[in-house]
Amino acid sequence: MRRVAAIAAPAAFAAALFWSLPGMAGDIAYVTSQEAGELAFVDLDAMAVTKTLVIPGKPAGIAVSADGSRAYVSRPEDKAISIVDTARGETIGEIATGGGPLGIAVHPSGSPVYVADWFSHSLLVVDPEARKVVGSFETGESPSGVAVSADGAVVVTADRDSNQLSFIDTATGAAIARVPVGERPFGVTISQDGTRVYSANVGSDDVSVVDMASHELIATVPVGSHPYAVAESRGKVFVTDQYGSTVTVFEAASGTRLAQLETGEYPEGIDVGADGRFLYVANWFDNTLSKIDAETLEVVGAVEVGDGPRAFGEFIGPSP
Repeated sequence: MRRVAAIAAPAAFAAALFWSLPGMAGDIAYVTSQEAGELAFVDLDAMAVTKTLVIPGKPAGIAVSADGSRAYVSRPEDKAISIVDTARGETIGEIATGGGPLGIAVHPSGSPVYVADWFSHSLLVVDPEARKVVGSFETGESPSGVAVSADGAVVVTADRDSNQLSFIDTATGAAIARVPVGERPFGVTISQDGTRVYSANVGSDDVSVVDMASHELIATVPVGSHPYAVAESRGKVFVTDQYGSTVTVFEAASGTRLAQLETGEYPEGIDVGADGRFLYVANWFDNTLSKIDAETLEVVGAVEVGDGPRAFGEFIGPSP
């Protein structure tokens, strides 16, 4: 019956196929699954996987360019990053980094790409067109998360084994500030208005809130067990608690806890959609991507992805 329907209505069939391609949805999530060794393309309107790519080397970090045309994946085991053409749904190259590439972020202009090297205690500067490392910035020990300001002038790293954040001038590579935070900071996020920086402190079960301009510690907010990453939306801060299998939500202005949501076992990466209404969480042990309503603070959907989803970084982008 399906074959007859396809022949009888070729236009409808072609349209359905056309709109099922990765580039035809609204926001797309690019989810690294470290154990499966793959990258899933997830249509966030449909909450459905539309494509998977094989990515060797235990893919972990992910960064999507502002226009959604490229995704960059860190591969710690292979000491390299992959470049993905999101419209074509293909890996189009790789760049050897050496060391231990983990956190990754893209300059708002699309270049360079910044890669935290866990072993060399530095932030690598990568030219994606030349496909090579063109420089490095000094960080603290074992940098993990990376975030870039909206104007591209400042890049921030979470230096896990130094218990600090590094604020670095992207034009000169000079350290603007080194700011002590909680124990073992891992994920780092800049607020949507660009005024604050959040670090998820795995060792002290809290989030440090730092003023972006003055580099002063504004607040320390207790969250769940072993916080991994942070996202902000609609005046609320969402934190994945790995060992708690929860997402802690607190008010951005006051630090008041609003909820603790059960999203899946061992949540790690978290990011927010373009309009801010929904957030998405990669659950390592459940092999799912969960969807949270930022207004109602309810889990409203989930989709199965590959084994060991990590999605560490800004993994959501517009349809290319």
